[in-house]
Amino acid sequence: MQHYVENKVIIVTGGSSGFGRESARLLLEMGAKVVITGRNQERLDKAQSELSSERLLAVRADAVSSADWHALIRATLDRFARLDVLVNNHGAGVKIAPVDEMEDEAIQVVIETNLISVVKGCREAVKVMKPQGSGQIVNVSSSCAHYSWPTWGVYTAAKAGLVAFTRCLHKEMAEWGGRATSFIPGAARTNFCQASGIPDDWLEGFPGPEEFARTLVHCIDVPDNCVIDEAIIWGTRQVKEMLNPY
Repeated sequence: MQHYVENKVIIVTGGSSGFGRESARLLLEMGAKVVITGRNQERLDKAQSELSSERLLAVRADAVSSADWHALIRATLDRFARLDVLVNNHGAGVKIAPVDEMEDEAIQVVIETNLISVVKGCREAVKVMKPQGSGQIVNVSSSCAHYSWPTWGVYTAAKAGLVAFTRCLHKEMAEWGGRATSFIPGAARTNFCQASGIPDDWLEGFPGPEEFARTLVHCIDVPDNCVIDEAIIWGTRQVKEMLNPY
Protein backbone atom coordinates (compact mmCIF):
# COMPACT_ATOMS: atom_id res chain seq x y z
CA MET A 1 0.00 0.00 0.00
CA GLN A 2 1.28 3.45 -0.92
CA HIS A 3 2.26 5.76 1.91
CA TYR A 4 1.74 9.40 0.98
CA VAL A 5 4.01 10.50 3.85
CA GLU A 6 7.04 8.75 2.37
CA ASN A 7 9.98 11.19 2.11
CA LYS A 8 7.90 14.05 3.51
CA VAL A 9 9.51 16.21 6.20
CA ILE A 10 7.26 16.27 9.26
CA ILE A 11 7.68 18.17 12.52
CA VAL A 12 5.89 16.63 15.52
CA THR A 13 5.87 18.88 18.58
CA GLY A 14 5.52 17.17 21.92
CA GLY A 15 7.24 14.25 20.24
CA SER A 16 9.08 12.88 23.25
CA SER A 17 6.06 11.07 24.72
CA GLY A 18 2.41 10.15 24.24
CA PHE A 19 0.67 10.75 20.90
CA GLY A 20 3.72 12.56 19.57
CA ARG A 21 6.25 9.80 20.07
CA GLU A 22 3.90 7.09 18.80
CA SER A 23 3.03 9.17 15.74
CA ALA A 24 6.72 9.78 15.05
CA ARG A 25 7.39 6.05 15.28
CA LEU A 26 4.64 5.23 12.78
CA LEU A 27 5.71 8.00 10.41
CA LEU A 28 9.30 6.78 10.42
CA GLU A 29 8.10 3.23 9.66
CA MET A 30 6.20 4.68 6.70
CA GLY A 31 9.31 6.36 5.28
CA ALA A 32 8.87 9.95 6.46
CA LYS A 33 11.62 12.26 7.70
CA VAL A 34 10.63 13.31 11.19
CA VAL A 35 11.62 16.11 13.56
CA ILE A 36 10.46 15.72 17.16
CA THR A 37 10.50 18.39 19.84
CA GLY A 38 10.05 18.57 23.58
CA ARG A 39 10.94 20.84 26.49
CA ASN A 40 12.59 18.13 28.57
CA GLN A 41 16.01 17.29 27.10
CA GLU A 42 16.37 14.00 28.99
CA ARG A 43 12.98 12.73 27.79
CA LEU A 44 13.73 13.95 24.27
CA ASP A 45 17.07 12.13 24.24
CA LYS A 46 15.34 8.95 25.39
CA ALA A 47 12.75 9.20 22.62
CA GLN A 48 15.47 9.81 20.03
CA SER A 49 17.35 6.75 21.22
CA GLU A 50 14.23 4.55 21.20
CA LEU A 51 13.07 5.71 17.77
CA SER A 52 16.62 5.44 16.39
CA SER A 53 16.55 6.43 12.71
CA GLU A 54 18.81 8.33 10.34
CA ARG A 55 15.64 10.10 9.18
CA LEU A 56 14.97 11.46 12.69
CA LEU A 57 16.03 14.82 14.15
CA ALA A 58 15.34 15.79 17.77
CA VAL A 59 15.32 19.47 18.71
CA ARG A 60 14.69 20.78 22.22
CA ALA A 61 12.07 23.51 21.98
CA ASP A 62 9.38 25.19 24.05
CA ALA A 63 6.40 25.87 21.79
CA VAL A 64 5.44 28.96 23.81
CA SER A 65 8.70 30.63 22.74
CA SER A 66 8.82 32.42 19.38
CA ALA A 67 12.61 32.19 19.47
CA ASP A 68 12.41 28.41 19.87
CA TRP A 69 10.02 28.19 16.90
CA HIS A 70 12.50 30.12 14.77
CA ALA A 71 15.33 27.81 15.86
CA LEU A 72 13.22 24.69 15.23
CA ILE A 73 12.28 25.73 11.70
CA ARG A 74 15.88 26.68 10.95
CA ALA A 75 17.19 23.33 12.23
CA THR A 76 14.60 21.47 10.14
CA LEU A 77 15.54 23.33 6.96
CA ASP A 78 19.26 22.93 7.65
CA ARG A 79 18.82 19.15 7.94
CA PHE A 80 16.08 18.38 5.39
CA ALA A 81 15.85 21.54 3.22
CA ARG A 82 12.04 21.75 3.35
CA LEU A 83 8.99 21.36 5.58
CA ASP A 84 5.92 19.45 4.40
CA VAL A 85 3.89 18.87 7.55
CA LEU A 86 3.66 20.40 11.02
CA VAL A 87 1.85 18.43 13.74
CA ASN A 88 1.13 20.69 16.69
CA ASN A 89 0.77 17.95 19.26
CA HIS A 90 2.06 19.85 22.31
CA GLY A 91 -0.29 21.00 25.04
CA ALA A 92 -1.06 20.56 28.73
CA GLY A 93 -3.92 20.80 31.18
CA VAL A 94 -1.70 22.84 33.54
CA LYS A 95 -4.52 23.21 36.08
CA ILE A 96 -7.96 21.60 35.90
CA ALA A 97 -10.19 23.34 38.46
CA PRO A 98 -13.40 25.34 38.89
CA VAL A 99 -13.13 28.77 37.29
CA ASP A 100 -13.24 30.57 40.65
CA GLU A 101 -10.08 28.68 41.65
CA MET A 102 -8.09 29.60 38.52
CA GLU A 103 -5.46 32.24 39.25
CA ASP A 104 -4.42 34.77 36.59
CA GLU A 105 -1.15 32.96 35.98
CA ALA A 106 -2.83 29.56 35.52
CA ILE A 107 -5.35 30.99 33.05
CA GLN A 108 -2.59 32.65 31.07
CA VAL A 109 -0.42 29.54 30.95
CA VAL A 110 -3.33 27.32 29.85
CA ILE A 111 -4.20 29.65 26.95
CA GLU A 112 -0.58 30.21 25.95
CA THR A 113 0.30 26.52 26.03
CA ASN A 114 -2.76 25.20 24.21
CA LEU A 115 -3.67 27.99 21.79
CA ILE A 116 -1.27 30.91 21.43
CA SER A 117 1.77 28.65 21.02
CA VAL A 118 0.00 26.76 18.22
CA VAL A 119 -0.84 29.98 16.40
CA LYS A 120 2.83 30.94 16.61
CA GLY A 121 3.92 27.60 15.19
CA CYS A 122 1.43 27.78 12.34
CA ARG A 123 2.65 31.28 11.49
CA GLU A 124 6.25 30.12 11.21
CA ALA A 125 5.38 26.95 9.27
CA VAL A 126 3.25 28.86 6.75
CA LYS A 127 6.17 31.19 6.05
CA VAL A 128 8.04 28.14 4.74
CA MET A 129 5.16 26.23 3.16
CA LYS A 130 3.56 29.10 1.25
CA PRO A 131 6.55 29.70 -1.09
CA GLN A 132 6.63 25.93 -1.72
CA GLY A 133 2.98 26.01 -2.77
CA SER A 134 2.20 23.04 -0.54
CA GLY A 135 2.10 21.95 3.08
CA GLN A 136 -0.15 20.61 5.79
CA ILE A 137 -0.72 21.49 9.43
CA VAL A 138 -2.42 19.14 11.88
CA ASN A 139 -3.47 20.75 15.15
CA VAL A 140 -4.21 18.37 18.03
CA SER A 141 -7.20 19.64 19.97
CA SER A 142 -9.36 17.73 22.47
CA SER A 143 -12.85 16.29 22.75
CA CYS A 144 -13.41 19.16 25.18
CA ALA A 145 -13.79 21.32 22.08
CA HIS A 146 -17.19 19.70 21.43
CA TYR A 147 -18.32 18.49 24.87
CA SER A 148 -18.56 20.10 28.30
CA TRP A 149 -17.32 18.90 31.68
CA PRO A 150 -17.12 20.90 34.93
CA THR A 151 -13.66 22.16 35.99
CA TRP A 152 -12.36 21.93 32.40
CA GLY A 153 -13.62 25.36 31.29
CA VAL A 154 -10.36 27.23 30.63
CA TYR A 155 -8.70 24.28 28.92
CA THR A 156 -11.87 23.78 26.87
CA ALA A 157 -11.86 27.43 25.80
CA ALA A 158 -8.33 27.01 24.44
CA LYS A 159 -9.05 23.73 22.64
CA ALA A 160 -12.35 24.94 21.16
CA GLY A 161 -10.60 28.08 19.96
CA LEU A 162 -7.96 25.87 18.35
CA VAL A 163 -10.57 24.02 16.27
CA ALA A 164 -12.09 27.30 15.07
CA PHE A 165 -8.64 28.70 14.28
CA THR A 166 -7.73 25.59 12.29
CA ARG A 167 -10.79 25.90 10.06
CA CYS A 168 -9.90 29.50 9.27
CA LEU A 169 -6.28 28.48 8.73
CA HIS A 170 -7.31 25.87 6.19
CA LYS A 171 -9.20 28.47 4.15
CA GLU A 172 -6.08 30.66 4.10
CA MET A 173 -3.75 27.79 3.22
CA ALA A 174 -6.06 26.44 0.52
CA GLU A 175 -5.49 29.65 -1.46
CA TRP A 176 -1.94 28.51 -2.25
CA GLY A 177 -2.25 24.73 -2.07
CA GLY A 178 -1.98 24.05 1.66
CA ARG A 179 -4.24 22.18 4.06
CA ALA A 180 -5.08 22.22 7.77
CA THR A 181 -6.69 19.52 9.90
CA SER A 182 -7.98 19.19 13.46
CA PHE A 183 -7.21 15.92 15.24
CA ILE A 184 -9.60 15.64 18.19
CA PRO A 185 -8.88 12.81 20.64
CA GLY A 186 -10.95 11.74 23.60
CA ALA A 187 -9.30 10.68 26.84
CA ALA A 188 -6.37 8.28 26.63
CA ARG A 189 -3.83 6.70 28.96
CA THR A 190 -1.09 9.32 28.68
CA ASN A 191 0.65 11.35 31.39
CA PHE A 192 -1.85 14.22 30.93
CA CYS A 193 -3.67 13.67 34.23
CA GLN A 194 -0.51 13.30 36.30
CA ALA A 195 0.93 16.49 34.79
CA SER A 196 -2.33 18.32 35.54
CA GLY A 197 -2.48 17.09 39.12
CA ILE A 198 -5.73 15.14 38.75
CA PRO A 199 -6.49 11.43 39.35
CA ASP A 200 -6.08 9.03 36.44
CA ASP A 201 -7.58 5.83 37.89
CA TRP A 202 -10.74 6.40 35.81
CA LEU A 203 -8.66 5.79 32.66
CA GLU A 204 -8.40 2.05 33.29
CA GLY A 205 -9.37 0.30 30.05
CA PHE A 206 -9.11 3.46 27.93
CA PRO A 207 -6.93 3.46 24.78
CA GLY A 208 -3.24 4.27 24.98
CA PRO A 209 -1.39 6.75 22.78
CA GLU A 210 -0.28 4.03 20.38
CA GLU A 211 -3.94 3.26 19.59
CA PHE A 212 -4.97 6.85 18.93
CA ALA A 213 -1.76 7.71 17.06
CA ARG A 214 -2.82 5.60 14.09
CA THR A 215 -5.70 7.97 13.42
CA LEU A 216 -3.50 11.03 13.82
CA VAL A 217 -1.09 9.63 11.23
CA HIS A 218 -3.97 8.81 8.89
CA CYS A 219 -4.86 12.53 8.89
CA ILE A 220 -1.50 13.09 7.17
CA ASP A 221 -1.24 9.97 5.04
CA VAL A 222 -3.79 11.03 2.42
CA PRO A 223 -3.30 12.20 -1.19
CA ASP A 224 -2.31 15.82 -1.66
CA ASN A 225 -5.66 16.61 -3.29
CA CYS A 226 -7.58 15.46 -0.19
CA VAL A 227 -8.00 16.92 3.27
CA ILE A 228 -9.50 15.54 6.47
CA ASP A 229 -11.25 18.47 8.10
CA GLU A 230 -11.66 16.95 11.57
CA ALA A 231 -10.92 13.49 12.92
CA ILE A 232 -12.56 12.68 16.25
CA ILE A 233 -11.59 9.46 18.01
CA TRP A 234 -12.90 8.13 21.32
CA GLY A 235 -12.28 5.24 23.62
CA THR A 236 -15.46 3.17 23.57
CA ARG A 237 -15.75 3.33 27.38
CA GLN A 238 -15.80 7.12 27.32
CA VAL A 239 -18.64 7.23 24.80
CA LYS A 240 -20.63 4.77 26.91
CA GLU A 241 -19.97 6.26 30.34
CA MET A 242 -19.07 9.94 30.06
CA LEU A 243 -20.70 11.68 27.11
CA ASN A 244 -23.69 13.92 27.69
CA PRO A 245 -25.67 16.05 25.23
CA TYR A 246 -24.83 19.40 26.84
